[in-house]
Amino acid sequence: YVNSVPIVSSPPAQCLTVLVYLGLVLVILPRYMANRQPYQLKSFIHVYNVSQIVMNIWMFYTYMDMVKYQPLQVWHHICQPISAANNGADHSLYLKMCNMSYLYCLNKSMDLVETIIFCLKKKQSQVTFLHVYHHVMMKLASCFSLFLFCRAEMSGTMAALNSLVHTVMYTYYFLANLGPSVRKYLWWKSHLTKLQIIQLLTILTLLVKFQMEDCKQPYFVAIWLFIIGSI
Repeated sequence: YVNSVPIVSSPPAQCLTVLVYLGLVLVILPRYMANRQPYQLKSFIHVYNVSQIVMNIWMFYTYMDMVKYQPLQVWHHICQPISAANNGADHSLYLKMCNMSYLYCLNKSMDLVETIIFCLKKKQSQVTFLHVYHHVMMKLASCFSLFLFCRAEMSGTMAALNSLVHTVMYTYYFLANLGPSVRKYLWWKSHLTKLQIIQLLTILTLLVKFQMEDCKQPYFVAIWLFIIGSI
């Protein structure tokens, strides 16, 4: 399956993408924008945010469909939550899992555009080390999911939870980009950070149980699951 899908089938291509991204946002675009007025990009940002919302909703829906809309059952079948929900994994379920993983990788590639937008709007102060580190790690970690997801089904749970949180975040970004007339109603902005903290605590709790249940997965898989689900 991995060799049959475009973009993510070559690990060197992933590294090249990251290098191009770093070159653009740290060197090329800051120099290009040095003596230019910031671009507004309002329509483009609208399209970008809507695309993110749709893609993240679809990934979350795909996962919910695979676990038969019983996400809480993950707790009772922590090692193989998707297989347990379907009384075993056949080839079609395997392809669904890999397709979701592929889409998640593409989505994290799409996330890199956010930094380019910051640069073109001359908001270089937002291109912090933590911001760039976040996108680079998620780009690489998510594409590794294409290789690990079907062996560690819990990664699907982490990706789905991450997609749900990102749906809420990009919905806020979309509404905020509509202007002051809408922005004043976004009283729930302060709760976004709380939502991210809840995500992190949920993932930590699931990973503790994942390790306690002796799921016969290498220790590094648990670390990888933490990275892909919480960053």
